[in-house]
Amino acid sequence: MSSMNDFEFYHSGWSKERWELKYKGQDKDMVIPQALIAQAEGECTVAISAEDPHEIESISIPNNVADVWLGTLYGARGLKRITVDPENPYLKDVDGVLYAKDGKKLMKAPAQMTGTYVVPDGVEELEAFAFQNSHFDEIILPDSLKKIGSSAFQHSSIKKMSVPKSITKIEDNVFCDCPDLEAFEFCGDSTIEYIYSDRYLDSEMEQRISGEAFTRSAECYLLACLKIYPNIDKCRRKFIAAAKRGKRETILDYLLSTAPVRNVEKGTFEINELEDGSAEIKSYQGEESVIEIPNEMDGKTITTIGVGAFEGNEFVEKVIVPEGVTWVQNKAFMGCVSLEEVVLPESCTAIGASVFEDCKTLKKADLPKGVRVLASKVFKNCISLESLDIPDGVIKIENQALYYCESLHDITLPEGLIYLGKECLYACGFNYGPVLEGEWGYSKRKLLIPASVTQIDDGGNGIFAQYPKAQELFGVFEYKVILQVKKGSIAHRYAAKKKIRFELV
Repeated sequence: MSSMNDFEFYHSGWSKERWELKYKGQDKDMVIPQALIAQAEGECTVAISAEDPHEIESISIPNNVADVWLGTLYGARGLKRITVDPENPYLKDVDGVLYAKDGKKLMKAPAQMTGTYVVPDGVEELEAFAFQNSHFDEIILPDSLKKIGSSAFQHSSIKKMSVPKSITKIEDNVFCDCPDLEAFEFCGDSTIEYIYSDRYLDSEMEQRISGEAFTRSAECYLLACLKIYPNIDKCRRKFIAAAKRGKRETILDYLLSTAPVRNVEKGTFEINELEDGSAEIKSYQGEESVIEIPNEMDGKTITTIGVGAFEGNEFVEKVIVPEGVTWVQNKAFMGCVSLEEVVLPESCTAIGASVFEDCKTLKKADLPKGVRVLASKVFKNCISLESLDIPDGVIKIENQALYYCESLHDITLPEGLIYLGKECLYACGFNYGPVLEGEWGYSKRKLLIPASVTQIDDGGNGIFAQYPKAQELFGVFEYKVILQVKKGSIAHRYAAKKKIRFELV
């Protein structure tokens, strides 16, 4: 049983109507003393918190509490029930759930309740965080409901939800952190109030669809959002590419099936004549999904793909570069969000910086044998790139060349390689991503660094990603790779200095 000494109770200082109640006791059943609340001398809101809210299993509220703000206890994961003195004229509980006395506001459902919960008819408002961390599988909302408060279902385990027609506006954060949702619908013309400005909204939605966003969103919820999304036609191609990356098949089907019919005409190229009489592709305008670049235009052989020639094209999925092209210049295909494959000719010997940067759907790009350098940021953020054969003649991998190629789980560095640039392999799949089953942190993947490497630039975050969980467990960062190195080599000294596991070969 809680005692007066288990609590701190004091005026908040900024409002005469608000008092802070902090529970410091060890009992898991918090019983708020009526005599303690009487010190407030009048109706007030009691803001309740606890030193360890997740240990609290029940809260008992006396008859002289007019209103509560549960603070840290909204997220209390161990809470099983809330009870209110039947004589309380302001609040009540119904089977352990906290309501306003008139039954029009549901204030808090304890997280440990399970099964299906039917919110009674007559309830008009769910208070903010009302079902935070809830373990209910399904919550049935009444047609009387007019308002759902901020983050009402944050981090809940609900699997099924229908928002009634009576809800005309709803904040995006109400359902966006409910990853277990399997069925979701807006029954009426609800308007979603997003927390992001117009400047960032489309980018945030793209990242949610692909699974790259910090917020974890269920596919069925995202699909319901897309059906009423204000910029859907403007962003359709980006969202289609994101759905492919995130393997959101239902969303992909919807976006493709509802796309307006387009008559795709042949795209147009603009060329520049070069000093040797050949030509470069300066730019491309068109919406073709497959682009086969001609090897000759206006009687001139195409030898170069110019700077940013296809940059930002949202439609192209495959590009075939013709034999005869020797140079693909900087940013040529940067930000082509739908690009999945590029075919480069053996005549190509130079690929510039950032050529495929942010091509997040790119899965395949075979490098010609004549390439000698993987330029800076050439494949940066190509998160879908699954395989890459680095030619034997490559001697340099420059800064961030393969930065965040998180699907690239296997890679072979060629003999003759001399230089590894800053962050060039950072967060590739073999040193980044989910922990292997049965391991606490490090991966068993191995990477052979040739003895020919004479320089490793350790700037920025370093060459390899680190596993932060090890910092929490052991106070040290841990690398998720085992390096295979020759004794006495630069790579051997680098591994020893950085405390990366290594094997001598």
